[in-house]
Amino acid sequence: MPKGYSTSGDILTRTRDGQDLNEIWRQYQELLAQFNAARQPLVDLLSFTTNTVIEDIVQPGSESFEEATEFGIPTAIRPVPTPSARAYPFKWYDTRTAYTFQFLAGGPGQAEGASSAQLDAHLSTVMEADNKLQFQQVMKALFNNVNRSVLIDGVTFPVTALYNADGQFIPEVDGKTFNPATHTHYAATGSVQSWVFDPDDVLALARNVEEHGYTRANGYNILILMNPDDANASVTRFVRNEQHSTSGSTSLYDFIPSGGQSLTVQLPPGYTLVGGLPPNQFAGLDVAGSWGPYLFVTANQIPAGYMVAVATRGAATQSNVVGIREHSNPGLRGLVLRPGNTSAAYPLIDSFFIRGLGTAVGPRGAAAIMQNAAAYSVPSIYAW
Repeated sequence: MPKGYSTSGDILTRTRDGQDLNEIWRQYQELLAQFNAARQPLVDLLSFTTNTVIEDIVQPGSESFEEATEFGIPTAIRPVPTPSARAYPFKWYDTRTAYTFQFLAGGPGQAEGASSAQLDAHLSTVMEADNKLQFQQVMKALFNNVNRSVLIDGVTFPVTALYNADGQFIPEVDGKTFNPATHTHYAATGSVQSWVFDPDDVLALARNVEEHGYTRANGYNILILMNPDDANASVTRFVRNEQHSTSGSTSLYDFIPSGGQSLTVQLPPGYTLVGGLPPNQFAGLDVAGSWGPYLFVTANQIPAGYMVAVATRGAATQSNVVGIREHSNPGLRGLVLRPGNTSAAYPLIDSFFIRGLGTAVGPRGAAAIMQNAAAYSVPSIYAW
């Protein structure tokens, strides 16, 4: 895309073949809006906003009662919790629009300056770039399996990924303990499978999240996010009590397509569908259908060959998996507009658009990712 100042030579009313340029600008804005509409629901589903800089994590100790004696007193307990800290990174990002005076007012031989449609298209481009920035930061925080670090006031703090066998403390849940040196939420099928994912893969991934307390009983939905092509090659073919392809994995449930799918449910004689069809959408995302207790959400932004299980209580809730750090000053949150070149607003007029943010995984057990491969690797489109 061209860079630099928009000049009077950029003011057009019709193309060479006679098309109305304002109509073209409107179509351009609609296309950008479609890009935003495809990305924003995923951002909302996976993330929450925070202005926390450093988060302390305390590993509690454990004590036990003693059997009482007639004359003795028990040993006093003295809890000594083990604290650790992690941080949310933060950076500034910016772009600008730049016009000449004659682009806005009209140059020699022009009846008038740029149309409102042309100016709106500039703003729409900025908004799309801002939306893309947030989306990429959230997806990178989710898919990268290596911890990062950030320097804050001269001190280096870790920026954690999902559980990744880094040795950091993992809380016990309902009596289940985890080995922090081996427990990871970045898994692989072990080899490249022609059927992509089988029922055992889905169950293993979902249970990797549920075992940390993210269950329906605790108010969470477990969603399985997949690329549409992967869903069509795998889960849409799952039939209860039937062995899947050549993997030897037997499906516990029937896949039930959502009401908006072209697939149909054919039930054997004497069987009825209990509970109706799954919803067409969840939090603005397309639902392919359900398999047992799990909703399968399809999105082209999920790379082919990857499957994500994520726990959520809804869009942009504080229990979502990725935190988007914003500035502590409310006036510097969101997309900030600042005028440029104010000392000499002629003949060049600038506007600066500024976004400050950083992303990191919050609850480390709230999602898990599996790749159809021998070992997990970060998808290139979401590498830092």
